[in-house]
Amino acid sequence: MSDIQTKVSVASESIYPHLVKPDVRFNELGEYKVTLKISKSDATDMVKSVDQAIVDSLAKAEKDNKGKKIKEAPKPYTEEGDYVFFKFKMKASGVNRKTQEKFSQRPMLFDAKKNPLPADVSIWGGTIMKVAYQEVPYYTPMLGAGVSLRLKAVQVIKLVQGKSDQNIFKEEDGFESKSTGSENSNAPEVQESSDF
Repeated sequence: MSDIQTKVSVASESIYPHLVKPDVRFNELGEYKVTLKISKSDATDMVKSVDQAIVDSLAKAEKDNKGKKIKEAPKPYTEEGDYVFFKFKMKASGVNRKTQEKFSQRPMLFDAKKNPLPADVSIWGGTIMKVAYQEVPYYTPMLGAGVSLRLKAVQVIKLVQGKSDQNIFKEEDGFESKSTGSENSNAPEVQESSDF
């Protein structure tokens, strides 16, 4: 797979970035991912490139399956209004199919001046970034043939970080909680029952 060219997106707004810690919600092995919201006019070259890679992936799958008609897998982008949303992903860990060795990986993260980002930086949605990625062809009988956009690295152009919601309120006269720390939990109380 080393012959696959690495490309770089245009700088655009990120949506739901999981770049510092992997998302384990739907995959226990973890997945780094980000969606880029790119205006249609800026996304033209990327769309053309991905569409051509999908055509090539379909042709290879049909050739490998003795000319059998292969369906096209879902595209790694969607068009909505004036924007194209590209989905980039990287497995955080797994097992190499060829060598059977376990691996773990993470995307390289850089600032606008190409300096590595500190490990404790948090990257929130709305951050403007460029993504380095590879168009990786795949085929499965269930999904069909297509291309995934494999996340390799990110360059943060304008960082957006979250802030505590505590500061959106001002102090008022009224109820004041006397508990602190772990006692002050919003978790619902669980009652034990002998029925279970």
